[in-house]
This record gives sequence, C-alpha cells and structure tokens, in this order.
Amino acid sequence: MSNPIIDKFKLFDMLGYQIKSPEVRRFHESTARKKMVIAAARSGKSYSAAMDVLTTILMPNTRVWVVGPNYTLAEKEFRYIHEMLVINRHKLGLPKPVTCYTAARTGQLFIKFPWGSIVEGKTAERPDALLGEAIDGVIYSEASQLSRSIRERYVEPRTITKQGWEIFPTTPNASAEWLHELDIIGQSGEYEGFESFHWDVLANPVYPEEEFERAKKFYGADSPVFREQYLGEWVFYGGLVYSTFREDLHVIEPFDIPKSWKRIPGIDFGHRDPFVCLSAAMGPEGEIYIYREYYDKEGRSMREYADRIKESAVGEDYILGVADPESPQSIEDLNFEGVAVQKANNDRRAGRMRVLEFLLPTEDGVCPYPLRDLPARHARSTWPRMYIFNTCKETIREFKHYRWSEGKSKEGDKERTEGDDHAMDVVRYLCMTRPSPFKQKTVIPSMSFMGQLGRMKTARNRQRYIGMGR
Repeated sequence: MSNPIIDKFKLFDMLGYQIKSPEVRRFHESTARKKMVIAAARSGKSYSAAMDVLTTILMPNTRVWVVGPNYTLAEKEFRYIHEMLVINRHKLGLPKPVTCYTAARTGQLFIKFPWGSIVEGKTAERPDALLGEAIDGVIYSEASQLSRSIRERYVEPRTITKQGWEIFPTTPNASAEWLHELDIIGQSGEYEGFESFHWDVLANPVYPEEEFERAKKFYGADSPVFREQYLGEWVFYGGLVYSTFREDLHVIEPFDIPKSWKRIPGIDFGHRDPFVCLSAAMGPEGEIYIYREYYDKEGRSMREYADRIKESAVGEDYILGVADPESPQSIEDLNFEGVAVQKANNDRRAGRMRVLEFLLPTEDGVCPYPLRDLPARHARSTWPRMYIFNTCKETIREFKHYRWSEGKSKEGDKERTEGDDHAMDVVRYLCMTRPSPFKQKTVIPSMSFMGQLGRMKTARNRQRYIGMGR
C-alpha cells in the first residue's frame, strides 16, 4: 500500500494532517494488505483511510475504488481524496486532473490524474458495475452496511492480480457478522498481511473531550450505545440463539463412522444464497454427529448439486434425507437426480429447542465416540449429545454468530434472527428427525460390557423368580 518513493508522513505534514492517537499512527505505519478499522462514530476513521491511500494514488497508473452501500456514502472517502489531491494540489505541486466528476446524485465519482492513476466511487446497489478490471486497492465505505457477498464475490477478486490492498473503515454494527469475523482474524495475528485497528472517538484531534465525558455520564460507561458509538466496541444487542454451543466441547476431530450407523443428509436450498448439505450420523446412544459439510456459494444447477452430494457419499448408505419444505419443486428435482429427500419439519421454535436439547451437556449425555473406551471420558461429568467435525467450518462459524435480532425478546418475535442461518436451518431439520434426547430411551449395544451385565442381571432375576415359584 505504501509508495517507497514518497514519505507518507512527510506527505501528511505537507497536507496538515494531524495524528493524535498512537493507534491511528500504527494504522498508517502498517504495511498489511488488509486493514480492519473498527472505530467510533466521528473518530476520523474515514479521513484516516482516505489519507492512507494517497501514496498509492500518487504512483503512476494505479486504480483505486471507494465502494459504498450507495453513492452518497461512497462520496465521503472520495471527497477527502478529492480535497487533498485536487483542491489542495498546490500544496503538493500537482497538476490539474485530466477528468474530475464529483456528483454522487448522478453516480459520477471519478478522477483521472495526468500520471494515469484513477480514483472511482462505486455503489453496491449495482454489483454488475463491480466486475471488470483489476484494481490496486479499495476502501469499503461504511463496511458494516455492505454484505459479505459484495466483498467476496465482486470486489476482493479484483485485487488479486495486482496484489492489491483493502481497507475496512466502519463503526461496529452487530448485524455485520462477516466484519466481526474478519476483525477477529486481524486481531489474532495468525494471518500475514491482515491487521485490525481500534480507536475511540478521542482519536479525532478536533473532537472535544468534554463532549466525550458528557456522553459517558449520560449513557453510562457500560451502556451499549456508549461502547459502540463512542468507544468503537462490538456490542451484540441480541443474545446468541445457541448460547450453549462451545467450540472446545462440541467440535471434535474426525473419525471413521461405523458402517452400521444410520446416516441422513439435510439440505437447505439456495441459488443467490448458499446451497447447504450436511451429513449426519446417528450414534449408538442416540447422539448426533455432523460429519460432512457441502456449503456452495456459486449458484449451480440442481443436477450439479446432486452430483456433488452423490460423489461425496460413495460407499455410504443414507436413509431418506430431509430438505427445506418451502422448496417443493427443488425437492422433486433433487429426487429426480437421485438424491432421496423429503420435506423437513419446519417448526422453527420446536426445532431450535430440539437443537438446544442436543447441545446441552447433561449427566446422562454421551461422550464422543472415540473416547468411549478411554479414561478421557471421565474428564467431564456432563456431555452433550451433538458433535460437529472440525472440517465443517461454515457450520461452526454459523453456530458461533447466530443471534436473535435486537429487541426480539418477546415470545412472538423469536423468529427474527441475525447472521447466516443456512447451515443452522439444516441442523434444525436434522435434529427434528430424532426424538428429544430427554424422552428417548438409551439403547445399550447387546455385545457391550453394559449389555452383558444387563443379560446376566436378567438371567439372575429370572432364576430367582423361577425358584420362588417352586
């Protein structure tokens, strides 16, 4: 992102840009290709993002995009760039641009400089306009209002050819689950070239500190509004739908599923949304193992989906699968292509309760199958009755971020959730094929140690009964 010929901080001095916060300075010093800027409202995040890209624009023949939910929002960072390199060009001794349009209302945000570089404002309302040429970098204006697909399907691929950069300046918004995921990645330090930066409203050198203190006193230091809007922290107003899900408990290493176990596929149809097929196996004590995931975001034909499901299940014996009952034609098409499914039980409230029952650790729960004969089964006094193989990445991700919508705490509002729910719907369908674990009788394999003890006890009681009858 940086231009080795141009000193970034000398350029800032020439333009009169003041950096008050150490975190903002760290952001500008970073050479990461992907920068998450999670900051409070009015903290100068958009201004900092625009300033950070100036050295790229000053290089010959570069192309930079500002992508916003609409042209009006994309105009903000575009306007800052226009101000620095066009209006204040005399400070840098720059020539007049070849072309310059700054009309957000008509969708014309475009600057072409004499050295061949281009800055263009784009809107997510027209995804087709995001296709085409390679770009050197992009600023996602108000990234929390953009969808995951805009970035993953349309914009990010444009940066690959030129090893371009991405900047995500935004105020945290609980509905932007995909941004929260990227922020966690940036903070983890596990991925080279990916960093996260956080700052509060006082990072803005012109923001009055007394206003910050007034807001803190008015809302309270722990209030969600103050933490989100003034401190720039993630605040999730709605609770997790599956709050009992724990990655360290429910996610396990894959193992070979015994051939005698029943297997069942569950499917949620999608074309613009992902098409999801989860394969579940039913353990000997009524537990459920979700062992395979097919999560397709490409939008294929039903024949292609069916072929991929059948290819992944070669040598496996499935019982009749379950699929989204709101897509009867898709169910019919899938059956025609050789994948046998029927309508799933779509009682959302009962389904979520059933999933929670399988997730809940209890004293009569079931340890993971590979631990059944090992001392590790005694490591806990309680176990759940559902496990997910760690290869099912998207399912695990959805479990971790699936939340109730803000304010939906009343009984009649519980259908409204936030976050991707494609795999969550399938998990619900699969669990509804099984009776409640609190109602089913545990089946003890006849050849197991407990099974043999049971037969011996039955025989002993029978002998006693016969003896009493003599």
